[in-house]
Amino acid sequence: MKIKEKYIEVKKIIFENEVANRTIKNSGWLVGNKVFTMLIGVVVIAFVVRYFGPEKYGQFNYAMAFVALFTALSTLGLDTLTVKSIIDKDYDEGTILCTSFFIRVFGGIVITVIAVITIRLIEPNDGNLHILVLIMSFTMVLKSLEVIEYWIQAYQRAKISSIIRMSAYVISAGLKLTLVFLKGNLVHYALIYMIDSIIIGTALIIAYFRNREIRTKWNFNFRYAKSILSQCWYLVLSGLMVTLYIRIDQLMLGSMMPTKVELGLYSAAVQIAGMWYFVPMAIITSFIPVIMNKKKISENSYMKSVQLLYTIVAWIGIGFSVFILLFSKPIINILYGAEFLKSASILSVSIWAGTFAMLGSARGTWLICEGLQRYSVAYIGAGCISNIILNYLLIPILGGYGAAVATLVSQIIVALIAPSFFKETR
Repeated sequence: MKIKEKYIEVKKIIFENEVANRTIKNSGWLVGNKVFTMLIGVVVIAFVVRYFGPEKYGQFNYAMAFVALFTALSTLGLDTLTVKSIIDKDYDEGTILCTSFFIRVFGGIVITVIAVITIRLIEPNDGNLHILVLIMSFTMVLKSLEVIEYWIQAYQRAKISSIIRMSAYVISAGLKLTLVFLKGNLVHYALIYMIDSIIIGTALIIAYFRNREIRTKWNFNFRYAKSILSQCWYLVLSGLMVTLYIRIDQLMLGSMMPTKVELGLYSAAVQIAGMWYFVPMAIITSFIPVIMNKKKISENSYMKSVQLLYTIVAWIGIGFSVFILLFSKPIINILYGAEFLKSASILSVSIWAGTFAMLGSARGTWLICEGLQRYSVAYIGAGCISNIILNYLLIPILGGYGAAVATLVSQIIVALIAPSFFKETR
């Protein structure tokens, strides 16, 4: 009886609380979007991975991992800071979004040039790889249109983004299945990613101008640009390190092993291991404006919100990890076939790294609110260095399984061990 009464009490508190109600609805749209795309994605990825096989799928993921190293530099850490600027109304909404857009365009162009030059120096004889890197790096420029996501996060209007992304994903899935049916190549597969970014970016811009409530002009403001860039270098550096220690395993597998087969097996496992991330990320995204607003109102309420976020993220991670651990072999066999069965042991380790990675993502909002984002550089630097060392030692012996172990250990260091060395974050 007490449990029932407690349930009714909690339910009443939630639905009578406008902030809580809005957060739940916003999270619902974000989760619904990802569930929808995951259900389609599982089928599509299964066809694509089976079609390309471990070697070619490994080649594609090598190119993607290489481009991902530059992604943090192209976005310049604007995500959370721009959302905060919109909430705090530091400048006109149009000024914030327009300035952020041009900063991202400039960053994307510069990084595309650097990525293309770098891959030609590293792999001078692989023309196909050069084309893949060019296409995927230029996609970062097109993704500049997605600055509208900052506005969506600030006002918790995930419904708009979810509908657009679900529609785009259906089109993208259809193109990928068509590629398999018509026996396309890796370049065609990369072009689909570019088309997807164009569709999403264009639709977001149209949706913004139709649904915005504050009708301010879009103006580039040098003062705001200088202000935001002066704050974001910690986030850029930490973002680069995050990408490095997340992707370095794939890069080292691709370069240290004689073929790209082991990378293909590893990437197939990582693909499944990351499928559940949308749930905690949707919750984290919805909590960002709530936590930031609570910080301005009540310290006690603010800390309770942060603690609640950590608790939810931790238990979701543990639940998914246990499920995948128990059923990794049948999952791999059903999706990818016997050729990828070795991926099951890699998946059993990789799935646990996600729990610690999501806790780190949840902590990011707290660091921003407390003005302690500079410490994230130290945390991620420790994780990055440990990941590189462990990969170097374990990949020659254990291949993809060794890379999975290295990633798990480095995520634990970033989430739990590194913060204990600083008084402010202990």
